[in-house]
Order: sequence, then C-alpha cells, then structure tokens
Amino acid sequence: MAESAVPGIELHPLSVDERAELIAARGTARRVPLTQLAALPSTTSMVYRTASVDPQGRVADSSIVNALGWQAGRRLRLEVLSNTTVTIQADPDGLFTLARRAHLPLPVAVRRWCGLNPGDRVLLAAPDPGLLLIHTMRALDAMVAAFHTPGADPE
Repeated sequence: MAESAVPGIELHPLSVDERAELIAARGTARRVPLTQLAALPSTTSMVYRTASVDPQGRVADSSIVNALGWQAGRRLRLEVLSNTTVTIQADPDGLFTLARRAHLPLPVAVRRWCGLNPGDRVLLAAPDPGLLLIHTMRALDAMVAAFHTPGADPE
C-alpha cells in the first residue's frame, strides 16, 4: 500500500498490466451525453443576491437595498406568499423599518412559517424598485428542478 497524504484513504497503485488495460479501454468507453440547457436570456432586469439569516432573524445585503433605492428608516410591509416566499415592499404605512445597516427584518413568525434558522441562505430578487422577493433555498430547488424538467416551458 502506498502512503497517502489524506488520512484514512488507502492508495493501491496499478500494475503495468492494469494500467495498460485502462488506457486501452478509454478509447472504447461510451461517452455520457451532456444535458441540453435551454437558451438563457443575455440580460436580466432583476437584481439577485444571496444572503444569510442572522441570529436576530435579519437579512442584510446593502447592494440589493441600494439597487432598490431604499434608505435607512424606510417603512416596509411584509407579506408571506407561501412557506418558501416572502415579499417586502416599501410602504409608508408599513409596520417594519429598514435598519441603518440595510438589515431587512424577518419576524419570528415568518421565519418559523418558512422554516428559516440562523445561518440559512435565502435568495433575494428585486424585480422592480418597490419590491423585494425573498425565496428560501427550497423554493430555489423547486424552480431549478421545474426549469430542467423535460417538456417544461422555461418561460
């Protein structure tokens, strides 16, 4: 047995004959077909970011907040669309406020409903200046799976 730089991994060198067999077999091996991906648009009007939920239940990403044109103190309205998607909109009558360090609040009831814990990643998507979508990674998994389902219309 040869020594390994990685503990717990045993290396077994090939004999000259085994090596020759592998080299000969390479030319006859079947190639795995590549998945065909749908053509993606060259530009997008949305701004995307990923961020983590902090221990206080906030999500912070100053670049997306800047893209939305929101400033600290902006009143916000949250709406839970499903257990994987939350919307945040600028609303002068909103119950929540954007903190000075671009922390977006996710109340404990919202986090519990969506199954979000500290450290979980979320996808932030800003389709227009007044709206922010927050998707859990479960939502992102479902979107990607639906996009790559044979016969599905990606648009």
